[in-house]
Amino acid sequence: MDASIEERLAEVGYADTAAVPLGATLRPLGVEASIAETLAAPRAATTQRSLPRLSVDLRGSIAARASQPPPVSGADLEVTGVIGEGGMGRVFVARQHSLSREVAVKTAKDDGDAAACAALLVEGATTGMLEHPAIVPVHALGLDAEGRPAMVMKRVEGVAWTELAADPEHPGWEGWQGDAGDRLPGHLQIFVQVCNAVHFAHSRGVVHRDIKLENVLIGRYGDVYLADWGVAGRVGDTEARLCGTPGYMAPEMVGGGPIDARTDVYLLGATLHEILTGQMRHAGAHAAAALFAATQSEPASYGSGVPEELGALVNRACHREPAERPRDAEALRDAILRYVAHRESAALARDAAARLSQLERLVIEEDSSDERVRARIDRLIAEASFGFERALADWEGDVAARDAKRRLDAIVTERAERAAALEREAYERDPAVGARSRALGLGVLAMIGMGVSTYALVQGRQPTQLEVVVYPMVLYAGTVIGTIWLRKTALGKSLNRQFTFLLHMLILMLLVERLTGLFVETSVPEHFARDSFAMATGFAVAAIAYVRWVAWVALSFFVTYLLVVFLPEHALVTFGFGTAGACLFAAVFQWLDR
Repeated sequence: MDASIEERLAEVGYADTAAVPLGATLRPLGVEASIAETLAAPRAATTQRSLPRLSVDLRGSIAARASQPPPVSGADLEVTGVIGEGGMGRVFVARQHSLSREVAVKTAKDDGDAAACAALLVEGATTGMLEHPAIVPVHALGLDAEGRPAMVMKRVEGVAWTELAADPEHPGWEGWQGDAGDRLPGHLQIFVQVCNAVHFAHSRGVVHRDIKLENVLIGRYGDVYLADWGVAGRVGDTEARLCGTPGYMAPEMVGGGPIDARTDVYLLGATLHEILTGQMRHAGAHAAAALFAATQSEPASYGSGVPEELGALVNRACHREPAERPRDAEALRDAILRYVAHRESAALARDAAARLSQLERLVIEEDSSDERVRARIDRLIAEASFGFERALADWEGDVAARDAKRRLDAIVTERAERAAALEREAYERDPAVGARSRALGLGVLAMIGMGVSTYALVQGRQPTQLEVVVYPMVLYAGTVIGTIWLRKTALGKSLNRQFTFLLHMLILMLLVERLTGLFVETSVPEHFARDSFAMATGFAVAAIAYVRWVAWVALSFFVTYLLVVFLPEHALVTFGFGTAGACLFAAVFQWLDR
């Protein structure tokens, strides 16, 4: 622990740091020479002219004591109760008979010394000169019958901000934005009014130096007051006294540096930090530890429950270097108002981002065959896209939303490209596409086959080995011509190319098998049986791999094979018309597929 911090605490009368709560205001017990020169001894304090005497009846202030003075006859201010009591003074509620209203009267304690009396007068003079809707009005400043300084103020019917912060369902929240589940909108409304009061004070050359929840009063009708100006200083003063609240203090307040508008900006940031987290900005086992934390002013790490923009703004307001903070309370207020203006869009962006996270997980695990998963992905894309578009329309500067929108667009683009690829593949493999052209080609092959078979039948004899070779050669020539004639269709898509290749391979196999007969003695029925079986096998494989109706073509060739085997004497006619019939069969199915 820095020894200078302990020394500064001791200088102002707080040697026992363990006894000082982190949220308590440090008020110097001594009075600086400049104040002593302008304020006279206790119970006779004067500035340039004597203070007026206030007609105050203290009968209702505290329990009767022997030392209590007798009631003041005809007093205009009749004290009826105690509002609060601190280390240096008391605040009473009093009836002001002349104006038929209740007011608050703040006086020094009976045993108050010169410092306490002088501090009260300084607070009264400071508060009185700051006429602003968010600063408690001072009606009068004077001396009571015993010569004690007294300040007459507006009585605020309400509660301290600390009570509202501690209880989301407090009746004092009535009329403020938000609900019990989210009081941040109402807190920001109050905060903006406090910023207005602080900025006004700065324009009058006054720095509050003790801004915190406890010193903000919330009225019953939406009125907000920044109170307790007892340790206020002048803008630009070199801080000589250690004063303020340890849990909130700016580094320059601890180190004795010059104070200005940015000092109060730090305190405003520390106040907002407490709203967001429920904890004071500076923590520690005792006041000295909190003050040491103030000198370091490390950035706070906020969880997901704190809006990122607000967390960054608080850290900037509580920066160790005054030059890095917003220039004044007005700039801080404007930043809050900008956040409030687009808070709804930020909420939309967060909701859309949550859907994007779900979407990214689903895309990784996506099963394209599961229609429910695809439907959920499509729904999440639509919802996230709508949310980001709305959010960015309201607030173009949302960097996080823009980045998340780019991630979403990348997913949509990737899925669109994949869908286009699948669509192209489906088109390529669609048997209906180009079916008419294939049917015509197969029909031509069927006619060629029938023509060759008819010619062979008219000859009335078994063909020679050379004629057996000529048949597949003519058939293959017709296939080549047909492929060239219908090349745009036959070669234009994947399925057509595969069928064309299959047809060429099968006919070439026939031709190769027939050519072997020129070198190895093979009977005509054997040629036709082998060819029929090979064709049946080839088309059966095609039926399994591509189109189911091709199985009927395979069956036709298999029947032809059986007939050739069992009726070899009719092999030529059976094979010729069986082959032509199979081609015609395929042409009919292709025509139906169109």
